[in-house]
Amino acid sequence: VYSIILVLVIVGIMVWWVGKKKKEEWEGEVIKKKYSPGDYESSASYTIIFKTDKGKKKRFTTADSKYYDQWNEGDRAEKKKGEFFPSKIQ
Repeated sequence: VYSIILVLVIVGIMVWWVGKKKKEEWEGEVIKKKYSPGDYESSASYTIIFKTDKGKKKRFTTADSKYYDQWNEGDRAEKKKGEFFPSKIQ
């Protein structure tokens, strides 16, 4: 019984977190990119750090190297409501 409650709490927290991320809207620019090669226990990860026009920092970590490679420091980004990751502004 306790394990079922624990699973429901974890799933509830994950649903809340994803919903919160999808509701965000902002514009900003890439201020830093980080690559972590991982080790024998973890896979590689790619982190892009954005600074919004309001001065907040937003961090996105992905395992997708193609998404990571399309960004350069100084690129402008827009995070639209309903999307999980920001897109590049030309």
